[in-house]
Amino acid sequence: MPVKAGERLDPEATRARILTAAADVFARRGIHATGINEIAEAAGASKLTIYRNFGSKDGLVEAVLTDRAQRVRAWHHEAVAGAEGGGRAQVLAVFDLVATWYAEAGFRGCALMNAATEDRGYDGAPRRLAREHLTFYRDLFRRLLSGARDPERTARQLVVVLEGATLVSAMDRDPGVGAEARVIVETLLDAAF
Repeated sequence: MPVKAGERLDPEATRARILTAAADVFARRGIHATGINEIAEAAGASKLTIYRNFGSKDGLVEAVLTDRAQRVRAWHHEAVAGAEGGGRAQVLAVFDLVATWYAEAGFRGCALMNAATEDRGYDGAPRRLAREHLTFYRDLFRRLLSGARDPERTARQLVVVLEGATLVSAMDRDPGVGAEARVIVETLLDAAF
């Protein structure tokens, strides 16, 4: 990725460029299979610059996943805010949104869950951030289901459907899983109210 004139002097642009490059390389090759040299080359940055910005490869991994989690949360909050018709419509908006994500070129599933799986049981940042990601979804759904009979239980079921659909869509390379998940969600919502 070529660096624009003056960009090397902009620490925020450098950091953003490294995060973008690292996220792409990690998604394609996996975290453990990727070395700092590969990320440096992809980002057009030196290893020293990466270490100066992130401290270590683990620090870079945590920053990439934290950035991804923040983007996903903003993405979902925007979809929920734009949905009219109350909690049911807002929950369905989340599933409509992820269905469009499944259809994107290069879809590889959830970066947070992929990283936690690759972490192989180590209780580091990838697993912690993946747990926080699941908690975000449970809290979001529970809030949207405030009028349901058992919002806690239904929220957990919706997370299971969401994460299961994401995994199946990535593994089968089938964006149609999003539509199937929506049917399941409609059934869960019918039973919840």
